[in-house]
Amino acid sequence: MLGKITAGLFFILLIWGNLVAGMHAGTACPDWPLCEGKLLPPLRIDVWMEFLHRILAALAAFFLLALARRRFWAYRGARKAIPVAAVALVCLEIALGGIVVLLALPVQLTTVHFMIALAVFLLVLHMASCDGETRSATLSFSGYAGLIFCLMVLIFSQASLGAYLRHSAAGLACPDFPTCRGELIPSLWDAATAVNFSHRLLALGTFCSVALLYLASLLDKRLTGLHGRLLTLACLVALQIGVGALVVKSGLSYPITSLHLALTLAIIGASLRAWLSQTRQSERVGK
Repeated sequence: MLGKITAGLFFILLIWGNLVAGMHAGTACPDWPLCEGKLLPPLRIDVWMEFLHRILAALAAFFLLALARRRFWAYRGARKAIPVAAVALVCLEIALGGIVVLLALPVQLTTVHFMIALAVFLLVLHMASCDGETRSATLSFSGYAGLIFCLMVLIFSQASLGAYLRHSAAGLACPDFPTCRGELIPSLWDAATAVNFSHRLLALGTFCSVALLYLASLLDKRLTGLHGRLLTLACLVALQIGVGALVVKSGLSYPITSLHLALTLAIIGASLRAWLSQTRQSERVGK
């Protein structure tokens, strides 16, 4: 239960952070850790959006500390590094969050802030799925498990590029979909177009990778147990591409971009579950 609550808090925290960015409320509290020099900020919606983001971060960090402590004593050997890494990244994330505010949201640091938050979310999901007692903390990077792990890294990279795309104001460099300014391959290139078009290509590459793994599960008995998970993952990625098109057509409406992020978190969570499932199957075969 503690793992599920912690994962849920980080899910909400990431979505809330996206809403804060969409409402341009990230600098509504220009100081840190106070807000306009006060413990309780004035009653303005942008200020309270940012202030509640900080409260959610503190609450999520508290639950993570409790979860990490429990998993540290339950895990064996090198797997103890998982809860340690989660706590270290959260401490770094808190410090970086303050720096991002004080430096008025620089694009590179804001993107790194999101990437660290996403990495923590992955570690929390791992600890929520593997209690170290009834379900061992499994790690494998060989065979199909290695391929699924690479897929998870691809999804993480795609999400990080999407964050950079959003924070660098390049989200409408290609204002149409599936074409870019009426062309399948844009003839005029600048930095914003390159980032935007790369994001689309990575999305297509992610879908093709999941589809190939799903087809492999129909033919190879080593992936039979993942048939349903991979089909679900392929459907989620396809739905995500459709929502991505809506993001562009809506002019980056922040409710739709929040849905886009929620699907990203669902996809990366589903890929993690598939990796853990395949890892356990590999361990059973090895025994």
